[in-house]
Amino acid sequence: MDRIYAEKWLNNLKEYWWNKDVSAATSLFKKTEFYQETPFCEPYTTFEEIEKEWEHVKDQDIKHIEFKILAIDNNVLIAEWIFKREGAEYNGIYEIKFNDNLECIYFKSWEMEK
Repeated sequence: MDRIYAEKWLNNLKEYWWNKDVSAATSLFKKTEFYQETPFCEPYTTFEEIEKEWEHVKDQDIKHIEFKILAIDNNVLIAEWIFKREGAEYNGIYEIKFNDNLECIYFKSWEMEK
């Protein structure tokens, strides 16, 4: 994986999230076998669980979404993220692993409320 692909993938995620397009957003996770939005929650291991988790974005009052690539190591992407919604601001780190076809197979997020 190169920086261009990583930026495109993150930009797609941002666009789908911003537009609350759950179907498009979850399409990025069709092959994902481990999906964890915070280490304090059990990871999701099925696509159906991921789809259900993404339904909550429809109710978010999104003010800002930003991603910054911190590292790329073969098919592993580490990115910082910032998310602002009405009344709250969060930031954290994503660890995203891709298979040889550059499909996301692992997604883990660490988050903090600012």
